[in-house]
Amino acid sequence: MIADLGDAVGALALDARELHKAFLNLVVNAIDAMEPGGTLTVRSRRGEDGKVEILVEDTGCGMDEETRAHIFELFFTTKPSGTGLGMSIVRSAMERHGGQVEVDSAPGRGTRVRVVLPPDERRRRTLSSFE
Repeated sequence: MIADLGDAVGALALDARELHKAFLNLVVNAIDAMEPGGTLTVRSRRGEDGKVEILVEDTGCGMDEETRAHIFELFFTTKPSGTGLGMSIVRSAMERHGGQVEVDSAPGRGTRVRVVLPPDERRRRTLSSFE
């Protein structure tokens, strides 16, 4: 696993428990999609607009367009023992935090999940009050 969680991201006021579940689902899905020796990469950065972007990328089997169109549906799964809750948990968590999740994937080239979270407005107001 490659992790590049830059210092520039800083603190966010988020529900850590909920986001832990969401990112755990992303990582487990990525690992399940890869053969032994695959690469899982997690990166983060803060954009000029203050939004935080987190990328979870794998070198797994990827998804076709039809599968990708259904991944956020409750109980949709491609795993023999899957519950179909993982990606709906991810999307719900991001939406509750004012964020969004995007998936780019194709068979044979892996999957890239991009999560974008808004800046922590309380932190931003506090910092600006000291300027």
